[in-house]
Amino acid sequence: MSIVATWFWGILLVGALPALAVGGAMLVRRAVGPEVLERHNEVAGFIYAVIGVVYAVLLGFTAIIVWEQYRHAQQGVEREANALADLYRDAQVFPPEVRKQLEVRLRAYARVVVEKEWPAMAEGKSSPEAWEAVNRLWRAYHDFRPQDDHQRAWYGESLQRLNELGDHRRDRLLSIRSGVPGVMWMALLGAGAVTIGFTFFFGARNARAQGLMIAALSVTIAVVLFSILALEHPFAGITRVEPDAFHQLEDILDVWSKPGTGRGR
Repeated sequence: MSIVATWFWGILLVGALPALAVGGAMLVRRAVGPEVLERHNEVAGFIYAVIGVVYAVLLGFTAIIVWEQYRHAQQGVEREANALADLYRDAQVFPPEVRKQLEVRLRAYARVVVEKEWPAMAEGKSSPEAWEAVNRLWRAYHDFRPQDDHQRAWYGESLQRLNELGDHRRDRLLSIRSGVPGVMWMALLGAGAVTIGFTFFFGARNARAQGLMIAALSVTIAVVLFSILALEHPFAGITRVEPDAFHQLEDILDVWSKPGTGRGR
């Protein structure tokens, strides 16, 4: 879902839902009468308590799952950037021509991920340029032959980090498809409508107080639903994962590449 569409549904939920809920309650109150509704408050209260608990569990469970998916995507990006930094550092023990080639390709991968793949992920896609950058990086390691035991030890460590980089990249691309299933949205919206609609059958002596309570309940439900909507797509929603870890990586690599800073750090 695009950002514009997300904002549209968010404004509709937070703005229109309380108005519709209060309007519906006042219509029922006028049609049935507050005295008739008030006589059933005790029985309705017991039933509403069950409905409220069930919906609170459903809403809270969904919000937690979506937040965990978002955090998993964010942490995966950080681990991917860390793997790149480790590869850059480990390459310092290799011969100068190999080290230079690896440094160039590692930087190229980080740059194309930020410039090409991040905008593509916002549209639910990956970047062909990023895939080619990964393949060039793998070819560089495949073509290299360590010359002694010291290089072979660091080469083995580098291959492990390269595999971790591939794993984190695949996890990041899989996160593009994460989201709340349609059947769950049906349950959230349907149960939310029942929860709010059930408040219409309570009779309070003060109509204004009843309207305020219903509006507060509706706003609370709408805000939580909007937060789920904003977080369900980690790389395409309103609150999206940004490539801050890769920007930091570029700054770190610039520092490491300066003379006198110690390439082996």
